Amino acid sequence: KSPVIRDRLRVLIVDRQIPYISGEPPEFKIFSRLGSGQFGSVSLCEYKTKLYALKNPNQSQNTAQRANILDEGIKLTDFKEQHPNIQHLNYVYINKCGLLLDYCNNGSLDIFVKEKENIHRDVKMQNILLKNNCQTLVLTDYGTATQLGKSWMTDNVGTPITMAPEVFEKNQYGEKCDTYSWAIVLWQLISRQTMPYGNQGRGFLFSVVKEKLRPPKVQPCPKLFSVLIYRCWHSNPDERPSLLLIKNILKLIIDKLPVEPGLNPNNIQQLKKEWLEKYDLPEKYLPVDPKLSNKQSINIYNEHVNLMKAIIKIQHDIELLKQKNEQKEEYYKLKDQNNDLIKQIETFRT
Repeated sequence: KSPVIRDRLRVLIVDRQIPYISGEPPEFKIFSRLGSGQFGSVSLCEYKTKLYALKNPNQSQNTAQRANILDEGIKLTDFKEQHPNIQHLNYVYINKCGLLLDYCNNGSLDIFVKEKENIHRDVKMQNILLKNNCQTLVLTDYGTATQLGKSWMTDNVGTPITMAPEVFEKNQYGEKCDTYSWAIVLWQLISRQTMPYGNQGRGFLFSVVKEKLRPPKVQPCPKLFSVLIYRCWHSNPDERPSLLLIKNILKLIIDKLPVEPGLNPNNIQQLKKEWLEKYDLPEKYLPVDPKLSNKQSINIYNEHVNLMKAIIKIQHDIELLKQKNEQKEEYYKLKDQNNDLIKQIETFRT
């Protein structure tokens, strides 16, 4: 009934040609809640045997919340091509003005960091999801995202820990604010700590702005990363590198990293071919190709390979047991035939 909602649905379904779900079809099931935020909650759901993350407004009759969710869907469809590191919109759920997004089954980056301890406007670890055995990062929650083009954008959005000082102090936002947020997230990854300022509440924000407080230096940390982090959270946004420059620097670093000996694209594909053809294993069970410059990715790949080898051994043992059972059955069959023949011979004797 709301023209605001109707217009947004028309953009998604008619203009952008996004498939939609209406009513409650039997192949559509909603399971447990995965998380919640200011405007909406995310639940695990299944549609046509595939799992998705369903994002719904917290209040289904709240026009502002419904519009915000649909606006996020429109922003996700602004990209001409699907990007592997940006969450993909698959369906619109008309009943609740919800979005069926890709389900990232490895959780968020903050959970990943906590477990390892024992251009977006709200870049934080909870908005960075993981999939493909933690090898692929996916940015999510585009409710506050905006297109670049304006030199400054307003609205005090963001998360205090990763919020750039100019956002908190002047309520001004530019691309370099994401640079600052990225530096904080990188510090959290390297240090494996999610709370760089301890449990200070929001009081640390004053020190960040007025006293230029920053997270403590990480030891040990490669000097190149330390220099990059310190440059990225500079108090003056003009002194921070652009996101494109950061991307190019990281690419140079990756290109110079050594490759794991004995592991290369050729033998990875050869092993995959052997599993598919010789052992007839379903492709969905095979490990994702590792990033050869990433030690963590290689470790995960090797763990997966070891599991596959264990599966192959079990299948081999099962096959041997089947053969033994078949031999056993053949033995009893021959024995029965032998007994029948003995009875026939005894009949001749009588």
